[in-house]
Amino acid sequence: MNEDFLQFLWQYRLFNEELLISDKGEKITIINIGTKNSDAGPDFFNARILYNQVEWAGNIEIHNNASDWNKHKHHQDQTYDNVILHIVWNKDTEVYTTQKRQVLTIELPVLNHTKDEYLKLYQNHKTIACSDKIKHLNLPITTYLTSLAIARLEKKSSFILFELKDSNYNWEETWYRVLAYSYGLKVNAQAFLMLAKSVPLSLVQKNCGNLLTIEALYFGQSGLLPKESTDDYVKSLIKEYQYLQLKYNLVPLNSSVWKFSKIHPPSFPTMRIAQWASFLNKYATSITDFLKVQPLKNLTKMFNVAPSEYWKIHYHFNSKTTSTKMNLGKSFINIILINSFFPFVFVYSKERLNNELSEWVLDMLEELPSEKNYIIKEWMKTGVEPQNSFQSQALLHLYENYCKPRFCLRCNIGTYILLQTKSLI
Repeated sequence: MNEDFLQFLWQYRLFNEELLISDKGEKITIINIGTKNSDAGPDFFNARILYNQVEWAGNIEIHNNASDWNKHKHHQDQTYDNVILHIVWNKDTEVYTTQKRQVLTIELPVLNHTKDEYLKLYQNHKTIACSDKIKHLNLPITTYLTSLAIARLEKKSSFILFELKDSNYNWEETWYRVLAYSYGLKVNAQAFLMLAKSVPLSLVQKNCGNLLTIEALYFGQSGLLPKESTDDYVKSLIKEYQYLQLKYNLVPLNSSVWKFSKIHPPSFPTMRIAQWASFLNKYATSITDFLKVQPLKNLTKMFNVAPSEYWKIHYHFNSKTTSTKMNLGKSFINIILINSFFPFVFVYSKERLNNELSEWVLDMLEELPSEKNYIIKEWMKTGVEPQNSFQSQALLHLYENYCKPRFCLRCNIGTYILLQTKSLI
């Protein structure tokens, strides 16, 4: 049996307390289960029990097997000398403190229906373990989703804060890197971040206003620019990059960092770099325009830029097509806003103590439509339908951090399901 499950049972008193009896047949009465300890040491501090007509105050330790006490060397550790009760699934031995005091050890009288419900959650192979139960629960899930959405924003903050420190606390450079990362989506995110770091924002700002120069910088540094071409546009890029490379002592990336396979042509790295270059050529010197409260449609309009004419009939160099989807598209812009832009503004607002800006981020996430992907579709099958991106982000966080690793005991929904078995005692 999982030790975390036994701790959960003790914490919520999900067992038959009438059967909490020692080997000698003496009743053990719980006065206080204690306070759960998330650090090293006994599992619960400051518990109180009544045993053999004496009230005991101390700590609780929980193991799968009683012999784990010795395996973990608690019998040699004074930290565990104040344990008054040792809860186990299987009592395979007696245990003692460093002072040779025998520790009261009992098998927890687990309720069969609680155990069965837990195993149904823990052992099934569904994407969402509780999928067949959620729709029947009287649970205020909207409140839970709010806390999960905030948790997801805070989790994304770690990447942003790392880049902020790495850029010597340059907010503009951090904004630039975070957005670049999102342009690559999952497949080319790291490559785009590497590209942004190889072309600092300050260098882009020096050359703003000349799209060919900006394109030459990015395509040249990406390693995707051909060495030669018969196309006038491509030849111009090659010539411009050769000049820029010498001027700024630039070292390009290896082209192998970019992934093209299993990607739709509109999302090819070459197309995204062309769009990125066009966006930066227009806005690299006016980043503060983005970091203020404004209507969502304004932001969408700013991100919706088209690359140069060459990319009307190309997804890749020297490979023509009839026509292309030049602009970013509404769904891609929403991905950038949800996954990078708003998390960045959220961190920025917190660091600058700008409550108005942080509230605006939450309002905007509630205004944006829900994402559409496999995980969200699985949630919708359970009857949980996100009304906006704020809720879909919450559900993605719930899946990635609780459902996928099967941390049902740490999830409010899983906890609620198991607590219902208490009424069957």
